[in-house]
Amino acid sequence: MSLRCAVAGLNRGVNFVNRLQENAHCEVVAVCDPRPEKLAEHPDLQGFAKFDEMLESVRPDLVAIITPGPLHARQSVAALEAGAHVLCETPNVYSADEARSVVESARRNDRRYMLAEDYIYMGWCGRLAKLIEQGMLGEIIGAMAEYTHDCRPVRPLSDATEAHTKSWRFTDLPPLAYASHTLGPLLQLMGDRCTTVTGIVGGRQQIAGVDVFPLEMAVLETEGGRTINLTNGFMLSHPFIWCAALYGTEGSIRVINTDYRDPQALRVLISTDGEPGWRDLPMEWHARDDDRDHLQVMVDEFVQSALDGTPAPFDEARSMDFCLPGVLAHESGKQGGVKLEVPLF
Repeated sequence: MSLRCAVAGLNRGVNFVNRLQENAHCEVVAVCDPRPEKLAEHPDLQGFAKFDEMLESVRPDLVAIITPGPLHARQSVAALEAGAHVLCETPNVYSADEARSVVESARRNDRRYMLAEDYIYMGWCGRLAKLIEQGMLGEIIGAMAEYTHDCRPVRPLSDATEAHTKSWRFTDLPPLAYASHTLGPLLQLMGDRCTTVTGIVGGRQQIAGVDVFPLEMAVLETEGGRTINLTNGFMLSHPFIWCAALYGTEGSIRVINTDYRDPQALRVLISTDGEPGWRDLPMEWHARDDDRDHLQVMVDEFVQSALDGTPAPFDEARSMDFCLPGVLAHESGKQGGVKLEVPLF
């Protein structure tokens, strides 16, 4: 059996075109992007400027949605209602209502839906999972993570003009809405989900008529009685850093990456009761124990779930666990730090 696949969004989406084409059970038949020059890069595929026209004309079995974030929920529901399985980039939703509409559509149409949270498939995450399974840290009682990345279109940010606000990353990407790259792996490693969130907004300002949130922080409580602290920031003077920590009853571990372009730019530190004091664990960012490309593994596992009719590796509810708490934490921060509940789907 072969799945007829389509990819919407041809920036990072090109990676998904390639990975789907590498899967023997997939035939990529169409791409969608409003830019003619991007469609021209795929002359052998049907090209569409409008998403709904692509769905109606092609009727794909599977759609990878790698478009700007604010489009994700609407396009996901449209694809699910058209009978397609959906693999969607982060942020997959911007509100609890959007999350509910996606979950209900996936279940109503018996289609697989998954957030394409590729960090969970990276080598570092798989190796940490093994350490936790071996009991090296004891019981995990909490975690923290930070993802800050200087994405300012101009420096200083106060010099931004209306022309700089044309990008959705400037107008519609509050930092904690993009929390799944930290929160997703942490929740997966702990086997947990968030129940409440409290957010704080730092440095909120209006630039060229747009509300900008340079730095956001959140405290999240989990079903398992744990606490997670998150820090995210994009419109600020801070080079890229991704770091996380897991706190255990018998040990703790920290992961620090200072250059996402360099697979070697990773430091993992561990301390245990048996060997107290920080020591380095040699590890690479992407490289997996099976030497497979982590994106390919993610795509292949999702495709297999669509073929078999089995749950996706992260089903529609689990996909919301990874992203929605950050979205709600942003809303909490805008409301002065009120505690909000995270719905269970």
